[in-house]
Amino acid sequence: MTGKSPPSRPGYRGIHNLPEYVRLALPVGVLFALVYFSMNWVTARRTGNYHLYFDWELAIPFIPPMIYAYASIAVLVLLPAFTLTINQLHALARAVVITLLVAALGYLLLPADLGFERPAYVPGYDPVYQALYALEMPHNLLPSLHIACSTLLIAALLNDSASRWIRLGLLLWGAIICASVLLVHQHHVLDVVSGLLLGIATYRLAYLRVIR
Repeated sequence: MTGKSPPSRPGYRGIHNLPEYVRLALPVGVLFALVYFSMNWVTARRTGNYHLYFDWELAIPFIPPMIYAYASIAVLVLLPAFTLTINQLHALARAVVITLLVAALGYLLLPADLGFERPAYVPGYDPVYQALYALEMPHNLLPSLHIACSTLLIAALLNDSASRWIRLGLLLWGAIICASVLLVHQHHVLDVVSGLLLGIATYRLAYLRVIR
């Protein structure tokens, strides 16, 4: 026994890191809300917004149950609290902030409108979708913050996992989230691609550089 509490060990991962995770997550969450809602508000009042999608994308089916895969990002956001070290949590918070600021610039430069028409009623899922539509106006599209943040989080978790099965599971989870944003008609293909690129870039340039 060293007499030290678990968080005092540099490589500690576990529930004792939760207070520091919360301390970091609160300001990042406030920044997310400011960026997301302010950019949507600005774009909704602009004219001549771009249509950043291909015509064939409008034939992508709407699959209501995929909302669960879409919402699974909430679980993904919590995992670092129990699996990363304090230093890694700080690096991740910084990378998320950079991701938000770059995305905000994208929304200002490329104000866009969603090509899909949102249904007035979704049988069996209507309360969930109405809540989603109330929170997410159809303008913050390219890059997809949903995909950028998911990619960044999964990359950080992949970097810290030695298990082949966990790594495969994380990659599959990421692929399902990418499919979900299309199948619940929240994003288009270019949004997904740009979100992936942004997430990978901030992982490599902001997260890895700090932890190394």
